[in-house]
Amino acid sequence: MTQEVIEETADGIEKFITSLMVATSNCSLYTKEHESFDELAKRTHVNLVKILLEKLDIMILDNELIINKIPIRDSGIHNKNFINRLKRKGVSRINIDRGVSIPEIRQMIIELAHSGKELKNLPHIQFGSVDVNMLASEQNDDRDAYSASKGLDTVKDIIQSASPFKKLNVLGIEEVVLNFITTFKREASILKFLSPVKTFDEYTYTHATNVAVLSVFQAQSLGLSDEILHEIGVAGLLHDAGKMFISKEILDKKGKLTQEEFAEIQNHTLHGARYLIKIESLPRIAPVVAFEHHMKYDGSGYPRLLLNSNQQKQQIYSQIVAISDFFDALRSNRPYRKGMDTTTS
Repeated sequence: MTQEVIEETADGIEKFITSLMVATSNCSLYTKEHESFDELAKRTHVNLVKILLEKLDIMILDNELIINKIPIRDSGIHNKNFINRLKRKGVSRINIDRGVSIPEIRQMIIELAHSGKELKNLPHIQFGSVDVNMLASEQNDDRDAYSASKGLDTVKDIIQSASPFKKLNVLGIEEVVLNFITTFKREASILKFLSPVKTFDEYTYTHATNVAVLSVFQAQSLGLSDEILHEIGVAGLLHDAGKMFISKEILDKKGKLTQEEFAEIQNHTLHGARYLIKIESLPRIAPVVAFEHHMKYDGSGYPRLLLNSNQQKQQIYSQIVAISDFFDALRSNRPYRKGMDTTTS
């Protein structure tokens, strides 16, 4: 799914939920016979049809809304209202099929609006709950396990289109990480998820993908919650975001860096933190990880900061990503050395 398609879909989803909640609020305050109700129901139907291909799959995981496998991190009032209304009904999943009619939308709005009404299945709208154990098997139409290589195209598009002056494709990043997490629940070997670097030009986005995979796997091994796994995966994908501010001549240099060039490379941690902290929809650990992933537990590495005369300690999330970053760098072939063998006998 390209960035343009994801952004267009997200915009359509926002309009659908907004119109649905406005219609529901109107029905709660007045009645279904009120003159504005039909108009609002029709508007909701129009917005739904615009984003409805074969079906619309709406899920709630914890307090996160996921529509057609795209996490919607916007915590706006309409999304919160939608999630809360569904939870009060004991519903965490809605499937809307192609061909849904205006009367069906009207009935869903009426049942959402009134606390005493149960959400009953309609010909093209089914209500239920999320079976977490089945999520992994639904992530791909061909039922095959999702691998890091299957996310490379998305990550490549995100990284190649990223710039200091263009909106970051956060939804694409969310989609990749969600697929990793759900698939990890049924796969035993982490190494099968790691993608090889075939050419020097592929290193940036392949490395970002592998660091995300390794970071999520570490966090899962530590028993951290799915919410934390998700945030660490996003932070892992974006840990080197600051490199977009470093000149390509230095990044692609195959020989030894001068002292001045290495100093510029080191600044990517600061650039990345400044860039990511301005993006409100990202997890708050993302800029922290971007800033700290070259620090080391013993106080060495960079950037070197002093706080109250004591060396600033690296956050646990940053430590996880730093380990992943170092491991993947060691196993990758680079212009100046051959990658280490990570196979075991």
